Amino acid sequence: MSERIRVIHICDKFSVSGSSIHGVGRLFSWWFPRFDRDNFDVSLVGLRPEDRASRDLANEGIDITTLNKGKYDVTTLSALSSLLRERKPHIVHLHGYAATIFGIPAAKKLGIKIVLHEHFVDPNMPFYQKPFDYALCSRVDIGMANCEAVREFMIEKRHLPENKTLVVYNGAPVENFQQAEMDAVVAERRRWGIPDDYKIIATIGRLDEQKGNKYFVDAAASLLKERTNLKFLMVGDGPLMEDLKKQCEQEGISDDVIFTGFQANIPLIQSMLDIQVFPSLWEGTTLTVFEAMSVGVPIVSTDVDGLGEVLDHERNALLVNAANASKLSAAIARVLDQPDLAKTLISNATEDVNTKFNIQTTVDTLQNVYSDLVKGERISVGDTG
Repeated sequence: MSERIRVIHICDKFSVSGSSIHGVGRLFSWWFPRFDRDNFDVSLVGLRPEDRASRDLANEGIDITTLNKGKYDVTTLSALSSLLRERKPHIVHLHGYAATIFGIPAAKKLGIKIVLHEHFVDPNMPFYQKPFDYALCSRVDIGMANCEAVREFMIEKRHLPENKTLVVYNGAPVENFQQAEMDAVVAERRRWGIPDDYKIIATIGRLDEQKGNKYFVDAAASLLKERTNLKFLMVGDGPLMEDLKKQCEQEGISDDVIFTGFQANIPLIQSMLDIQVFPSLWEGTTLTVFEAMSVGVPIVSTDVDGLGEVLDHERNALLVNAANASKLSAAIARVLDQPDLAKTLISNATEDVNTKFNIQTTVDTLQNVYSDLVKGERISVGDTG
């Protein structure tokens, strides 16, 4: 077709659980500048009121509209329907439970193609969502999952048709996540009061139950019983910050664990790390893992869901079982004590993120799916990662 393909991404909200911005919001900031604007007209709609995260996305030049609706506001359907009638998109790309509940009926009534995107395996899926998914999800044109574990969740728990659900792996904007200049790294260490001869181990992400941060604190306490030249960073904000600080006090390690809060310059933080840890209890494919792979930080991670798909034990990371602080501390110690192993993990991770997990590859796949949907062509549901 000669006109541009119009796509509206619809998302419940852009921050979650007290954090400044969550992964899907960050994905939009990576995806949108990379769409081919000659052939695609892509915009973003949030169902909830404007917040810091949506303002940040707007400041990055993303065409974003917020409907200013509450979580259970039934007028969301009419507001969204009016917007779709006005803008006449060819495709809506849905992210989140409310986007499903309101986006599918609004789009179907207007004959708009529907992409439903899931970003993680949710063990706490709301009970009220299940009947909506049962009634609505068979009506989507394509389901997208960011890893095979999430695809299985979509099929088994969210009632997406297996023959319409495909895996599209995320990636990182590799050019934006590179080692910082040494002078900047030294200054960053000074900022946090970390001596030059100390090793730095960090988690980066939302401070809530999903991320398994309490096991990171337990692992830190175990390591600090035997080693004195370590500092641990918890980079991010979220509802469990105060609980985690109390845990550090109880373990007697408050002086050695630094809570940085939200940080905008993640590559600079990563550039001073000796290890980045992902102690998650459940996941999709957290974006920070691709960032760490790009910057060149050795990774220790749990093997849950998408992390266990992207990361390969003893090749590009060390993997351990979830909710096991002793194994986590042992893996951290192994990377600290075996510099050759650390170099191998970095080398293989760098190769993978450049060849398999680059964000432009993800955007190219989205555009191909959009084009095939509009043309009415069959879309393969094989692994696209």
